[in-house]
Amino acid sequence: MEFGGRADFRHAEILLEGKGLVKGDAEVHVFSSDWVRHQHDKQHTYDTVCLHVVMWNDNQREYIKNSHGQCIPQLTLTKYLDTELDDLVDVIDVESYLKGKKVNPGHCQTALDNQKADEKWLGSFLDFAGDERILQKAKRYERWVEKRPFEQVLYETIMESLGYKNNKEPFLTLASRLPLEDIRYLIPEDASVQRKKLAIQSLLLGAAGLLPQQGNAISSHDKETEEYISGVEDAWRELQKKTGRASMERKDWNYAGIRPANFPERRIAAIANILSECLSLSIFRHILSVLEKVEGCQEEQKIMKTLTEHIQSLFLDISDSYWSYHYTLQGKKLTKPVKLLGKERVSHIFINVIIPILLVYARRHNNTKLEKILHLTYRNYTPLPGTSVTKFMSSRIFGQPDAQKKLITSARRQQGLYQIFKDFCENDNMSCNRCALYLSIVKR
Repeated sequence: MEFGGRADFRHAEILLEGKGLVKGDAEVHVFSSDWVRHQHDKQHTYDTVCLHVVMWNDNQREYIKNSHGQCIPQLTLTKYLDTELDDLVDVIDVESYLKGKKVNPGHCQTALDNQKADEKWLGSFLDFAGDERILQKAKRYERWVEKRPFEQVLYETIMESLGYKNNKEPFLTLASRLPLEDIRYLIPEDASVQRKKLAIQSLLLGAAGLLPQQGNAISSHDKETEEYISGVEDAWRELQKKTGRASMERKDWNYAGIRPANFPERRIAAIANILSECLSLSIFRHILSVLEKVEGCQEEQKIMKTLTEHIQSLFLDISDSYWSYHYTLQGKKLTKPVKLLGKERVSHIFINVIIPILLVYARRHNNTKLEKILHLTYRNYTPLPGTSVTKFMSSRIFGQPDAQKKLITSARRQQGLYQIFKDFCENDNMSCNRCALYLSIVKR
């Protein structure tokens, strides 16, 4: 990708209907009118552009023209989107994009070096930015809740989060194809927890298209694996007759660049274990029941601690007789059990999924006490391990990655870094002059 006075993508090869293979450059804008607004129609360096890609065609034209008056075809992306834009943004793997990227100091860093803002003020700014990030997530889930119950929304968003960056969409698709209501209908409520685990695993693995009988041949396996496969496949044969839904395929799942401990099968085993423990109530109602137990308690710190510990217990204290000791159906048995979910992933789910969804619930039910507890929990939750984004932002704002330790003392402030990055630093290299952080510093 180019930065400067040339097209965004050089030497592109594009197959156009009626023209065949066309070679040239591609220019990308948010609006189609940006071509003229940026005066590319008068710049000879843009005469090599063969395709103009835009999100919105605000001037309703099929073509734009270069400095010679030649027509250049225009591709409008919104015509092909079948998902809300906010949802697509959440799927973008920003961290991979930032790896190895040179970090240029922002204008905010210079202003801070000139002591135009103290640590207390900057901390408050990051707090507000962190609140905005949670509110935006809540706004996204608010749209989901308008179409389906809270229980299903929480189930879908947890599944999406289990997919991490590589398999978000497949896990979300799986949750949509096999909704919580269907799982609850298909699994007998009076079945033992162990039977529920196996049945839910067979349902999810079968719906995901990851069972050996679905064309995923296994060359060799031990007796324990043979017994496990026999159990889930027998259960799937019976349950599949009742689902009446088409399964996904193995090719829908991404295994590249994923640690074996995080393979889809193990993530599915994790959610199956969690669901088996609280299937009659659902995960959402299970969490609410914990809050109801301490409803009479006036000590907010105690309520906050109870909520946090319960979430961690629900997601971390899970084990599986097979998947805790295996990465794949073909691999050797591990000598020691490996957790199905790590503490970092659970914290991510708590901050980015559970808190914003509970916030939507609290506001819809005018539950100010719950909203206050959520804010207190968010404000005091310790930061998650650093990512490419937080390290990038720390270098851009403070000058060095370690400088964030003094100020980034909570998950709330860490989320504030993400929000500033998303709103300004991610957009383009000229965004500093429009950055709310920089403008707020210089106006002090």
